Amino acid sequence: MLASVWIFVLLTFGLVGVLADVHFGAAEYDDYNAGLYGDRPNQTYHSTDIMSPLFLINTWKKDAVAPGSHIFMSPSVGDQHRSPMIFSAKDLSLVYADPSWDGGTTANLQEYKGKKYITFWSGKDYIGWGSGGGIMLDENYRFFANVTTTDEFETGADSHEFQLTPDGTALVNNYYKIPYDMTPVNGPADSVLHDSAFQEIDIETGEALFTWKAKDHFELHESLNAYIFDADGGGWDWFHQNSIQKTPDGNYLISARHLCMLALINGTDGSRIWQLGGKKNDFKDLSGGRATKFGFQHNARFVDDTLREITFFDNNAEFSHSPTPKCDDACSRAVRVRLDYDAMTAELVQEFYHPKSVQAWAQGGVQPLPNGGALIAWGTVPSVTEVNAEGETVMELQLSPWATASGGRDGVSFYRVYKLDYTAYPPWGPSIACVNGTLYVSWNGATEVASWSLFGGQSSAILEAKNHVVPRAGFETAIEVDPSLELAFAQVHALDADGNALGSTDVVNLQTGEVLTVKVQLDKV
Repeated sequence: MLASVWIFVLLTFGLVGVLADVHFGAAEYDDYNAGLYGDRPNQTYHSTDIMSPLFLINTWKKDAVAPGSHIFMSPSVGDQHRSPMIFSAKDLSLVYADPSWDGGTTANLQEYKGKKYITFWSGKDYIGWGSGGGIMLDENYRFFANVTTTDEFETGADSHEFQLTPDGTALVNNYYKIPYDMTPVNGPADSVLHDSAFQEIDIETGEALFTWKAKDHFELHESLNAYIFDADGGGWDWFHQNSIQKTPDGNYLISARHLCMLALINGTDGSRIWQLGGKKNDFKDLSGGRATKFGFQHNARFVDDTLREITFFDNNAEFSHSPTPKCDDACSRAVRVRLDYDAMTAELVQEFYHPKSVQAWAQGGVQPLPNGGALIAWGTVPSVTEVNAEGETVMELQLSPWATASGGRDGVSFYRVYKLDYTAYPPWGPSIACVNGTLYVSWNGATEVASWSLFGGQSSAILEAKNHVVPRAGFETAIEVDPSLELAFAQVHALDADGNALGSTDVVNLQTGEVLTVKVQLDKV
């Protein structure tokens, strides 16, 4: 508790960050959720302007979690807007963040033409949708592409989806508005429809290989989002498509939040092949309704190429009306369903509820893990959990205090989160700062740093190894400089697990703290 009191003092007086990569545990649960550390607890660093979240770790059974070196997410931190972030799965320390990207949702690692790319959406967020493009960065964080819709859709790619396919294409979502006759749903003839669409885009050429619009294949009365005439022209968001996946045979699995259904779309004519859930459900439920009765869901994915099982996040609520935690009605869950296309049956395989029982009225995602478990992002509930195949929670963390229907807290959402193996070598070098004689070093984006080696000397141009190697201690590592070394200048080298030098910081003046960009003569590490 002493540590929590100290950090509370630091937060109160705006001095966050003198402790690197500190996270809270069970002892701080009440204070954290009472907001004593702020609505968006965060830490800053000496060697960079980046902020990262201070997680509350409620459960973490390190020996029981699934393999995977890093965790990808896009949180909002402090007054820093939502942006892509990568964390070490080993210690939950920050590895990479770039707040220069607006939006940053759906941070992921995907493959294009045999190479891996960091992908995420970036653009302008509106209420319930976005206008922007899908960003691709190579494994050295160099910009590769911004993939968006064709000129047919002026608003560009929406924030809900950016999925690469094995065909060298990308799937992008879109929300667009058109004048529309709403008399079929007892509205005026001169209203506005906020329709959903998607395109499959050739990444090289930007050409749309397939375009699909919901209004051409579904009927307005299928919507479970009650029609409300929007006088300011915003339109009726009747469909609200939020995920797309291309199948090996060229069709598309989509999720429509406001129809409370998943559908397989014909990749030739756009027609509906089958539908799971909603008013026109095609499947007999073998699980008493738990496989087909879901609501306002997100992130539907076939588990594998057999197309027999689907995972998705069942929000189970259009608006928040139950407390979180201790949800007592329409609680959210992660779902895995098995389909039999011959018998046209659906059967629940797995369902995972949050260990504290929550209702997430928006967003959310599920990543099936190799051990049969899942990594679950709980949407508007600021929590991530990992469960094993038996449903045991092996990790549960929060990014901010609980936000309830009545609490009005400015919480943080988790749209999707992924655990993946990842290696990266940034094109930029490590950063360094000197504060009161202590060195602080970090290397944004570097995954292979195991330790830091101190070099120093009386001249900024000639530095010698000081046989002082410090293990990496989170995103930023503090190095105490022994006064007996009588150093005027210092530089620090990043080393991998085998002791190989990966890169070096600039030189810092230990008296003034000034960072110098100079060429230096070095002896071996």
